[in-house]
Amino acid sequence: MGILNVLRVFILVKRLGQRFKQVYHYGPNDTRYQELTLSQWYQTALGQELIEAERALIARAIAGRFGASMVQLDSGFHDILFEQRLFGSGIIVSQLENRAHCPVVCAKPEDLPFEPESLDMLLMHHSLDLCENPYQAVREGALALKPGGLLIVLGFNPFSLWGLRSMIQSRASGYGVWNSRFIRSGRVGDWMQLLNFELERHEKHIFLPPVNRPAWLKGLALGENIQRKLLPFTGAVYLLVGYKQVFGKIHTNSKRQRRNFMEPSVSVTSTISDPSR
Repeated sequence: MGILNVLRVFILVKRLGQRFKQVYHYGPNDTRYQELTLSQWYQTALGQELIEAERALIARAIAGRFGASMVQLDSGFHDILFEQRLFGSGIIVSQLENRAHCPVVCAKPEDLPFEPESLDMLLMHHSLDLCENPYQAVREGALALKPGGLLIVLGFNPFSLWGLRSMIQSRASGYGVWNSRFIRSGRVGDWMQLLNFELERHEKHIFLPPVNRPAWLKGLALGENIQRKLLPFTGAVYLLVGYKQVFGKIHTNSKRQRRNFMEPSVSVTSTISDPSR
C-alpha cells in the first residue's frame, strides 16, 4: 500500500507539473478566440471586480503624468482603463474589432504598427497573458516608447489562488481566464530591465478569491485583508511600472525602418570643388 500511495503522489505531481507548464509557458492556442472569451468574462461579477480594482491601480501609476499619446494593448475589455483627458490621444490595440469610445487599431502585441519612439505611455492590460510571444511584445513596446516613456504591465500572478485554480482547471485546448498564460512577474521585470527600463513599481494586488459568486465575494472581505497582510506576494495581479531610460538603443529590424513618403528616391550628394583646379 505504501508503494501505491507513493506512485499516486508521483502521478499527481507530474500532472500538476504538466498543467503548470501548459499555463506558464504556452498559454492559449488561438489568441483571437482567447480575447473574445475574456471579453465575455470581464462582464461577470468577478471580472467587474477585477476591472474596478485595476482602474484604481492604473490611476495611481499615472498620477501626475501627462503626455501626447497613450496606447492600451487590450486583452478583451474593449474600453479605455485610464483617464483619457490627461492625454492628447488614447488608442486601443486589439485583435478584434470593437466599439470602444476611442480609436481602435487591429494588431497583435508582437507587431505594433507605431513608429519607433512615438508613444509617451503604453499600458499592457493582460496582453502578455494571451499573446504568443510575450518577450517580443515587451520589446515592441520598448521600441514604440519615447525615451523617458512609461510602460505599465498588468498580468496574472501564478503564485496566487488564481494561479492555483488555473493549474487545476486549465486544459491544453481550452480558453478563458483560467487558460491564460500566468507569467512570473520577476521574469517580466527582467525583460524590462534588459530593454533599458528602470522599474518604479513591482507590486502584487487584488486578493479576491477566484470564485464568480457576488455573495461570496462580499462575504470573504475579511479573508482578503488577512491574506494581504500575511501573504502580500500572493495577489492575483501583478503591477509593473517602468520608464524607458534615455541611454542605449534597441536595434531595429528592416521592417521598422520605414521611408517617409516625402523622401526622394534618389539622394543628391553635394560636391565641393577643389580650389587648386
